[in-house]
Amino acid sequence: MKASIAILGAALLLGACSKPEEPVADREPQGREETRGIRNTEAIGYSGNAIADKVGGALDANDARKAQLDRQIDQ
Repeated sequence: MKASIAILGAALLLGACSKPEEPVADREPQGREETRGIRNTEAIGYSGNAIADKVGGALDANDARKAQLDRQIDQ
């Protein structure tokens, strides 16, 4: 019991010493318009940036493929 209280106390102390994050409202928007909602989930503890990067990459690849097909049609 005492060991668990000590571990909990140590965890609280380490958490209190972490660098405070800047408020979400003060940050510049990142990424594509389509992924901004996903990135906002960082504020509630989800890894929104990682997911948004993958979705953004897929959207960019789709845009590049569409542009390539459009060039082929124009030729």
